[in-house]
Formats: sequence, C-alpha cells, structure tokens
Amino acid sequence: MKTSFSKLSTAALSMLVVFASAGLAADQPYVGLAKQLVGHYDGVAGPANKLRVIVQPARPSIDEQRLTVTVQGTYNGNNVRFDGFLTLEPQGDSARLIWLMRRGNECQVDIHPEGDGFVGVTLPATCQTAFQSPTPVKWEFQTEPGSFRLKSVETGETLRFRKVKSLAK
Repeated sequence: MKTSFSKLSTAALSMLVVFASAGLAADQPYVGLAKQLVGHYDGVAGPANKLRVIVQPARPSIDEQRLTVTVQGTYNGNNVRFDGFLTLEPQGDSARLIWLMRRGNECQVDIHPEGDGFVGVTLPATCQTAFQSPTPVKWEFQTEPGSFRLKSVETGETLRFRKVKSLAK
C-alpha cells in the first residue's frame, strides 16, 4: 500500500500548524494567567471571609484555558458552596475571563497584564448574579503570583485570597 506524497505533505503541514498554534498559545498572557490561578486559596481579608477557593485545570483547548472552580466555607456568617467554570480567552495582549456557574449565571471580565499579575473591572450589574451579590456594583478582579482579590469599586469592600497550595498544570 503506497502513501502519496501529497497525503504526507498535508499530514506534515497539519502537524506543523498544531505545534505552532500550541507554541504561540504558550506565549499568550492568558496561558500565564491560567498557570498563575491554578491552586488552593484561603480567604485572608474581607468581612468574615472564611472561604476556600479551589481552582483546577479542566479539559484543555488550544484557543482557551479552562478551569473548574469550587468556593466553599463561610462569608459573613453564612455557609457558602458553589461550583463554576472559568474560561480564559485570548484578546491580543489581554484576556477575557468568563465565569459560568452551573445554574447558567455568567460573568465576563476583560483583563490585562499589570505588574506581575492581571487586572480588570466588570461592567455595572453584569456579574451581580454570578457573584451572588444583592447589589448591582462593578467588581475589580486583580491577580498577583500567589494571590487574587475581588473589590467592589463602589464600596471598596475587598475579598483577598492567598494561595496555600499549588497544583501542577
């Protein structure tokens, strides 16, 4: 059985495109952000913030990074437990975070590199249901190596989380 040169060329070209795409994606800021976020976090600041956040890699994709997120513990004396998915999509030198809860509540935040991390602000009320907030406010999301925070732009209320365990990605 003979394999034609054109079939071999097509297969070689296809493999080259796949490897080049993976190599280009590795240089994208959203890939660095995904690696920075994966791990276990404990709440270290905020009103009675006794939350633990677990961020784990999900099914991989060439054009985006996918993570599963579990939030559990207590906040302001209330028991909290919810799961969701975080997708990071490339947007040139920045990235788009898409937070999707199992109930279908979605929140999108465009973020950009700043210092050693990333920062972005939601539009007013766009993430109200996804963040389980009774008040429609803008939220600032900021990451640094080993931590992240959510801050209400209007009230200044801030929830800080520190990484207590890294996960290999």
